Formats: sequence, C-alpha cells, structure tokens
Amino acid sequence: MRILVVEDDYFLAEQLTTEILELGDSVVGPFADVHDAILCDDRIEAAILDVKLGDETSFCIADSLKSSGIPFLFLTGGHHELVPPRFRDARIYSKPSHARPMLHDLHAQHDRLPVRPSESIETIVVDMLVQAQRVMPDRASAERLVEAALKSAVAMTERGQAEQELKAWLLRLLGKEYAKRRRRHLN
Repeated sequence: MRILVVEDDYFLAEQLTTEILELGDSVVGPFADVHDAILCDDRIEAAILDVKLGDETSFCIADSLKSSGIPFLFLTGGHHELVPPRFRDARIYSKPSHARPMLHDLHAQHDRLPVRPSESIETIVVDMLVQAQRVMPDRASAERLVEAALKSAVAMTERGQAEQELKAWLLRLLGKEYAKRRRRHLN
C-alpha cells in the first residue's frame, strides 16, 4: 500500500520510512508539516499521522482521510486523551513504535473496506515497478524483482491460492521477493 507518513521528528520519520519500505509498502512523504501533507496529490491508501506537529495537529488530515474512507492511525509522544472524541475508533500508537504492528493494523483496516472497482493489471504492474525502483539499485534489478513476484503470483494462482484484492496481494508478494533477495545479498 501507499502509506502517507506525517511525522515531524526527523529520526522517527526516517526509521518509519525505512521499515515501511523493508516490509513491502511504499511511502508518501514523510511530511513534517500539515500543510505540505494536505497538498500532497499522490494517491494514498493509508496513513500514519503524528498527532502533534509543532504548534499544529494532524486532525484536519485525519478528517479528510476519514471522509474519504482511507485507513489511518495516530502516533503520539503525548497523552492519548489529546485525540478528539470524533476519532475514538482510530488506533493510537505511542512513540517510538515500530512500523510492523502499525502496518498490520493499516492492512487489516484496508482489507475491511468495501470492495472498490479494481485497477487494471497494467496500472498495478506499473505501481510495482515504481516501488521496486525505489528499493533496487538499478532498473534491470527492479524489473527482475517484479518478474519474480509475478511468477510467484501465477504459481499461486495455479494452486488456487490467489487472493481477492489483486493489487494488495501483488504488492505483498513484491515485498516478500524483495526480502528474500535482500537477505541473499546481505549474507
């Protein structure tokens, strides 16, 4: 998924970005300013929002996401009571938090959304290539990574193991292929 990250602590933003990419999702941002995040025109599928950004809060972003049906959660170094009652159903994580449980939560929220018209396979493959190019050293290795994920998907489909949400499934397979290749290169 394309995860919007709004966090004004530079080191925490970098840590979250790195972990999100390693776990197979892509990052929009990170943004340290509410206004920059609002002006972001990238399609996002979920968001991690720091509650307090300098003298402002991220509640206007959360309102927009909520009205659009986009999953989000809050990250705070303060008290959870700072979050207004209108977001009582939102998940709140304390700083510092690792990305894995937050991503698990966001994926679960996303999976519970009503089914939307699916994107074309061409659009999904282009998104996979863009994501692969962010983490691989060159275009050829990014293409090989996408090819491996697609081969895995074909094999799983032949075994009757395909998943309903095509884009999310293919991006998870891309993340798994990246994790396998990364481990091979680090050993």
